Amino acid sequence: MDSKIAALSNLRKTDWDDQLPFVTFNYNASIHSSTKPIPFEMMYGRTPILPIDYQEDNVTISYDDGHIKKLNQFLQK
Repeated sequence: MDSKIAALSNLRKTDWDDQLPFVTFNYNASIHSSTKPIPFEMMYGRTPILPIDYQEDNVTISYDDGHIKKLNQFLQK
């Protein structure tokens, strides 16, 4: 847990307590070697709903020549 909190904290490690809900959810939504099932499933009787579960199947990416030109000009500066 310490390494997960440290990985999400800022450089000064002053916001570690803000990261606890994310670390706890990650821990509870992961398979554990000792218990095998996911703790979330043991507690609630179902799998957790993750943000990726709401991702659309078909994502289209548009191609914008104007943006590419502006980006190249910016990078050349």
